[in-house]
Amino acid sequence: MRTLSDLFRNVMQLGYVTEDIDAATAYLESTLGTVRCLKHYKSSLGGGSSSGSSFVVVDGTPADEWVIDVALVNAGATNLEIIRPVSGAVDLYRNAVRPGQPATLHHIGVRIDDFDEASALVEAAGKQWAQYGVSGDIRFGYLDLTAELGHFVEVMELGPQSSQMFAGLAAASDTAAE
Repeated sequence: MRTLSDLFRNVMQLGYVTEDIDAATAYLESTLGTVRCLKHYKSSLGGGSSSGSSFVVVDGTPADEWVIDVALVNAGATNLEIIRPVSGAVDLYRNAVRPGQPATLHHIGVRIDDFDEASALVEAAGKQWAQYGVSGDIRFGYLDLTAELGHFVEVMELGPQSSQMFAGLAAASDTAAE
């Protein structure tokens, strides 16, 4: 990777925020026609330290509490993620919610091979992660480009389990389309 534009080479996800995860997933399933969304309520990464197996750091500080509801579904190879901020250090999501709307575009998610290399690139560009952490075998960071582009960029280094999970979501979408 040489420039920030290299982060956009492997876009795999469109991330949305909502105030109502069930209404948002119902919209995707009934109005947009996706297959059933995989929902996880009260997903938490808070309370850990940056040396733990799962943690989140928000604005440079490890989060004591960080809880979201999340739903995932694919449209072919593109993952659609819906996030509802629940509690704790989740203003990165909460501040983008448009009340009364099923969902609002929040970030594009990109897959990278080396999170450390992406972090060095972000730093060399004079930027820093608005939020970063580890969830299972995913190392992730959010680059705030809202002033410049109107959205965040989530950078994800996927391990074997998460790669398999995303592949399964894509396969379910492709099977339903046949």
